[in-house]
Amino acid sequence: MSTQLEELDLVSAIWILASNDENHLITHEGIRERLGLPPHYDVRALAMKRRELFRPGAPPGELEEWKSDMTSGRRRPRWIRQLEGTDAQQEAIDRLAEDDVFRSQFRVGRDAPPSPIELVTWGLEHLDRLRKGQIAYREATAKSWQMWLVFAVGVANIVVSVVIAVMK
Repeated sequence: MSTQLEELDLVSAIWILASNDENHLITHEGIRERLGLPPHYDVRALAMKRRELFRPGAPPGELEEWKSDMTSGRRRPRWIRQLEGTDAQQEAIDRLAEDDVFRSQFRVGRDAPPSPIELVTWGLEHLDRLRKGQIAYREATAKSWQMWLVFAVGVANIVVSVVIAVMK
């Protein structure tokens, strides 16, 4: 269960980045780099679990336009700028595909501005409600196990008392 809570924390961070980034198209690799996640972390799967917040891919032609801008030296994400050499940077740009980008559900159009603070807050409150629901579920499960443990100890106590009484 703690893994699910950690995932919600990561989704909260991704939500803030996707809502406020200067570019409304976000790369999974960019999220890994910005949040300090390991290279094998599946950001795509995490974002796609929360389709109410994120939509996969880019509108038709928009990824190609962005790749063209990046080839011209504009609008390059930091993770591409950090690659050694222009050949490595260009190769990373060329490899970008529809499956490598996503965006906020509320930043749909070309050059969509950052989301208003009310919308960012709504998303964070939505994730907080999910987090609280998972915590409540975990607590209810723990109480159930405690009840069964008390019951089992009580039964064991009765059995031991009967066995001792019979042995006397």
